[in-house]
Amino acid sequence: MLQEEDNVVVIEQGSVQAQKIAKAMASPTAGDLFNTLSDGPLTATALAEQTGFPLTTVKYHLNNLLDADLIEVVDSRWSEKGREMKIYGVKDQVVVLAPRKRPDVRQIVERYGVIAGAVTIGCAVLLAIPNMLSRYFPTQNPGVSLAREITEVAPTFDLMGFMQNAVLIFFCGAILVLAGMMFYEIYRTKKQD
Repeated sequence: MLQEEDNVVVIEQGSVQAQKIAKAMASPTAGDLFNTLSDGPLTATALAEQTGFPLTTVKYHLNNLLDADLIEVVDSRWSEKGREMKIYGVKDQVVVLAPRKRPDVRQIVERYGVIAGAVTIGCAVLLAIPNMLSRYFPTQNPGVSLAREITEVAPTFDLMGFMQNAVLIFFCGAILVLAGMMFYEIYRTKKQD
C-alpha cells in the first residue's frame, strides 16, 4: 500500500494487497455480495437469504473480502440460539490501484553508492586491524610491530601481504560487481521508459 489519506487508499499494482483484492473480486459471486452489502450492513445468513447463495459460499467470499480489506465487521449481535453473528458492511473508502513506481537513476545510484561505501569502510577496517592490534597489544620485542613479529615467526609466508592482497582483490571485485549491477538496473529502467 502506498498511502492512505482519509478514506482514499492508494495501492501499488502488483503488491500483496492488490493481489488480495484481485482474488476477492475475481468471482462474480463476490461482486454480487459486495454490491448487496453496499446497500447496507448484513449478517452472513441475511446475505445468503437475499442473494440466494449457499451460506458456505457466502462465508467463503466474505472471508476473501475481509482479507482484501474491502469490507469490515461493523457490529455483532446474538442469534436466538445464542451464537454471535457478525454484521458485515462495505468499508467507507475509495481504493485506487496505481502503477508500480520505478526507481529513477538517482535513487539507483544512491542505493548502490551506500552499498559501495559500506564495502569500502569494511575493507578499510580489515586493513587497519593489524596496526590497531599492534598499538593495543605490545609485542615481545619493543620497537617491533605485531605485523613484523608475525611475519618473522613464519618468514616463508607473508601473512600481512596476503591479507592486504585478499582484501584488495575482494574490494575490487565487489566494486566491479556493484557497478555492473547498477548499470544493468539503470539500463533496465531506461528501457522500460
